[in-house]
Amino acid sequence: MTRPFPHALAILLMVGGTQPAFAAKPAADVRTLEARERETLDGVVAAALVGALSEQLGGREVKIRLGQVDVRVSSLRDRIVSGQGELQIDGAPEWLGFRFSTLYDSLYESAGYPELSIGIAGPGGRAVPNDSGLIREAEERVIAQLAREFGYQKVWLQLDRIATVESGQRYLRIDASGTADFGRDGAAPARIEGLYDREQKVWLRVAYVLESTMPQPPPAG
Repeated sequence: MTRPFPHALAILLMVGGTQPAFAAKPAADVRTLEARERETLDGVVAAALVGALSEQLGGREVKIRLGQVDVRVSSLRDRIVSGQGELQIDGAPEWLGFRFSTLYDSLYESAGYPELSIGIAGPGGRAVPNDSGLIREAEERVIAQLAREFGYQKVWLQLDRIATVESGQRYLRIDASGTADFGRDGAAPARIEGLYDREQKVWLRVAYVLESTMPQPPPAG
C-alpha cells in the first residue's frame, strides 16, 4: 500500500510564543490508523466483490478467497484497489480465478462497483477448441443485451477473435472481440466475456464491454 504519510512530522504551532496549539500524531499512532484503515478497506472491498460477483452470476451464492491485493492512493480520500482471487459458485468443489479493480472512498468507507474478469486461467486452465454452438448462443445473448440497452431493433455483431479456455473440469471461459454494428448510427469495438457451466449446461455469465463502458450484468435466467 502506498502510504500517504511516510513519516510523522513534528509540527508545533506556537500561540503567544509559548504554548503549542497543535502537534502531529506520533509515528506509532499514524501506523495504527493506517492499519485500521486497511482492515476496514479489506472488509468493505470483499463485501462489494461478493455482491457484484453474485449479481454478475445471476444471483448465485458465491464465496471468495482473495490473493494479492494492491492499494494505490489516488487522492487524500480515494484508493484504487486491484487484485485477484478465487471464487466458489453454489458450493461447487471447483474454485475459479478472477481479477478485479475498484475505487475505495476512505472518508465514507465505501467501495464502487468493481470491474471484474471472471474465470481467468489458473493452474488447471488450458485452451480448447471453440464450440460453434456455444459461440452462437453467446452472440445471441450479447445482441439481445445491446438491443435492450440502446433501444435498437437490430444490432449486428461481428467477432474477429474468439478464444475458449477450460477452467478446471467444469467451466469454460469464452473471450471474444469484434465490432458491434448499429447500422446508420455507426459501430463500436466490442469485447465479450462468457462463463459456461458444462455440468449444469447453463450460462453463468455473458457480459460485454463496449468501448470504455462497464460490463453489463447478464439477464435473469
